[in-house]
Amino acid sequence: MPRGKSILSNSENLLKSARLIVSVRATLQSDEISPCFGPMIRFTMFGIPVEIQPWFWVILALLGSNFGQNFGTSNDALTVALFVIAGGFSILVHELGHALVGRSFGARPFIVLHGFGGYAAFPGSFFSRWQSFLVTASGPGVQLLLGIVVIVLSKIMTDLSDAFRSFLTDLWMVSIFWALLNLIPVFPLDGGQMLAAAMGPQRRNLMLQISIGVAVIGAVALWSMGIGVMMPIFLLFFAWQNYQELRQSRW
Repeated sequence: MPRGKSILSNSENLLKSARLIVSVRATLQSDEISPCFGPMIRFTMFGIPVEIQPWFWVILALLGSNFGQNFGTSNDALTVALFVIAGGFSILVHELGHALVGRSFGARPFIVLHGFGGYAAFPGSFFSRWQSFLVTASGPGVQLLLGIVVIVLSKIMTDLSDAFRSFLTDLWMVSIFWALLNLIPVFPLDGGQMLAAAMGPQRRNLMLQISIGVAVIGAVALWSMGIGVMMPIFLLFFAWQNYQELRQSRW
């Protein structure tokens, strides 16, 4: 991601790769973090186990380099490295938001960051509807807050090196983009899960219908705006998944 690129260009690159940065809050049935080939980073943060799988770094590097097109000089390498650090930190903050709120309701969460984003898992835990809503909303909520704080700091701190300013720009862009993406009320994005929790299991079919409608309208709108093809395809894929579940529920 060259330093001279405009914010619009960076946003378009992120939109084209939106399928790679979707955060889905998953509930697993095992206390073990799933195995993965290659070296992994494991540590504990605020008492919560965290695993970072190799493909997480690879995908972030591909995004930061515009899929390898901007990897020619040492300056390009530094720019990509800064993007990877900023993106990794922002994604971790998002999942920590889920995990910390879930733990406040008695769960024992862990976090996995992988090639297609990340998730906070709560094995063996049960949340009420409104607990589930709060756990889900906390991820994009804290990430939006991070983005806003970084924007304010970047305006206040004027005597910054080019590299650090580039890092801050990447950090607020990834944070706000990812948070807003996840707030779209399309299941299983965070926004869709919040909608499901608010409407309750008895209105599951209505929730799916709303999700399908938003996904289709969103895909058409993004396509007409010329903002890449990946995000419309991604939304249509979710719409198809929701439609399949809706059909099965009516049998």
